[in-house]
Amino acid sequence: MRRSDQVKGVFCIEGIWEQDLRICSTVRPLLELLRVNEAIPYIHRECATGGEFEFYLGKWPQKRYSKYPILYLASHGERFGIQLEDSFYDLDRIASIISLRGRNKFVLISACNTLDVDRRHLKRFIQQTSCLAVCGYRSDVEWMRSAAFELLLLNEIQENEYSGRGINAIHKKATQLSKSFPDLEFRIVSSRESA
Repeated sequence: MRRSDQVKGVFCIEGIWEQDLRICSTVRPLLELLRVNEAIPYIHRECATGGEFEFYLGKWPQKRYSKYPILYLASHGERFGIQLEDSFYDLDRIASIISLRGRNKFVLISACNTLDVDRRHLKRFIQQTSCLAVCGYRSDVEWMRSAAFELLLLNEIQENEYSGRGINAIHKKATQLSKSFPDLEFRIVSSRESA
């Protein structure tokens, strides 16, 4: 078991998945499983509107949430961005909200097709946010398989420090894990890669 000072919390902002609010689709059970079995703390907030999304995204870099360096954005996605009920947020817009306050932090975007863009766009996202890495999917993904992958990924990336030195090991682990889920077309781009 890892020491408490090694644990990296997850700050999850989740969009509304279904128009019918009686259907309760959420990534929250994944986070709860990580908390119960691996002692990984989390913050989970649902948002339907762009205003809510910007409010929570602006909170993540604040010092009081420094023990939650993993930003987990879970929503519907399109090429280069995520879709909320009333707004589309492309990666540049998300980066401008974080705005160089992502030092030693990690971004996981759980949304279909969002990272189906040129690598230069992702490197620009990292430069604009100062994040260590951004990762997500280049294709449509099936809910259960992506949930299983993300559960394993969020646990796996706990073992290394979030620094320039540690990101290489995290990149390697994430890439290796993704080989078991080739249909997801997962990709990770880190700050240590050349453009």
